[in-house]
Amino acid sequence: MSRPQILVHRTDREIDFEFDQILAELSGVVPVFHFRDELKDTINSAAAFQPSLLMVQLDEDLEAAKTTIEECIAVAPDITVVGICQMEGVSGGGSNMMLNALQIGVEDFIRRPISNSDLRELLSRRLDNRREKKATHGTLVSFISNKGGVGKSTCAVNAAVELAQRHPEKVLLVDGSLQMGVCAAHLNLEPHATIADAWNQRDRLDDQLFRELTTVHQSGLHLMAAPESAVEAAEIDDEFVARILLLARRTYDYVIIDTFPLFDRTIMAILDLSDSAYIVAENVVPTLKTVRGFFQLLEDVGFDEQKWRMFLNRFSSYAGSPSLAEVERFVGQTVDFVIPWDKKFVLAANVGQPLLSSKFRWNKSFKALNRIVESIENDALQSKSSGYHENFETVTDLSEVDEFSSELRSTNDREGVK
Repeated sequence: MSRPQILVHRTDREIDFEFDQILAELSGVVPVFHFRDELKDTINSAAAFQPSLLMVQLDEDLEAAKTTIEECIAVAPDITVVGICQMEGVSGGGSNMMLNALQIGVEDFIRRPISNSDLRELLSRRLDNRREKKATHGTLVSFISNKGGVGKSTCAVNAAVELAQRHPEKVLLVDGSLQMGVCAAHLNLEPHATIADAWNQRDRLDDQLFRELTTVHQSGLHLMAAPESAVEAAEIDDEFVARILLLARRTYDYVIIDTFPLFDRTIMAILDLSDSAYIVAENVVPTLKTVRGFFQLLEDVGFDEQKWRMFLNRFSSYAGSPSLAEVERFVGQTVDFVIPWDKKFVLAANVGQPLLSSKFRWNKSFKALNRIVESIENDALQSKSSGYHENFETVTDLSEVDEFSSELRSTNDREGVK
């Protein structure tokens, strides 16, 4: 489930617990809160999460709040700013402070102690107004698996190349396998820059610089390559990965992400922003056992089932191999795509020439991969025709609200709270 992101900049950490108490009772909108108390951390989070709301604790000296608001708007232009006010003990009953706050960019207010009804009204007032707001952004598709060696990277690269040949200069491949990226090798490219360079220039990273850091393949595909070493990759966190993807989908029509076969905070950040996820497996029993558990994990973390697509790669019908029906029955999921075993994939990977740009373009494997590409295009067209809505959802099932409220109390992101 997609939920609105709310960034809270505060000095009084009691505010965190006021929100905690309300979350247990809050119905309708289920938000994710990110609590920060340092200006740098708040700015980085605003850039990474592009939250719907920035809630700033106000006092009579508004200079610090002004700086926070200005810097956050610079990196997240669509953000709505809400002031958190404590009226008791403020001169003039707080009216002068509120008037001055409006002049520095505050658009709405909520008073402490924060109540359930006040917060519900604020979210309804401010988030409902964003529902019909259309934004221009590309389609973000991730290729994921919790098992290495299933051909996930091969499929991601080939799908990206075919998309690029259909939409030149409008497709980006992000190698999100930060410590063991292979996309550049699959494309026979020597990247002039990597995600590590983007990290090193993060303070001035914008759409233009982002494009300059990509490497262009002969197909018209742009590649944001993985770092050259695991040491460089270790510095890059999930917030920066989210920021990279947000920049990418503002700059390209299609963003394809290859991932590392490990479920961590980086994968969570990628899934949270993905319009769809292609889950790669083989019809090999040990692999299918891990994939079955992976689907359950996706359900547990609230990833929308309608966004995932399962496909079997290197499907073989040798004696002893599970059939398609047996695979579906075992994992409890419908298999959306099947790519047959083809040794030409190995040859294409070894020479750095993707199958979909080679002389093998019209074989059975190509046709199967082509159907995946067409699925990505169709999903993008449907998304554009229905209009983009801000990433949040209204919940009407009270049992579902209780479940998510409990989850949020344990997972809300706090800076410095023990």
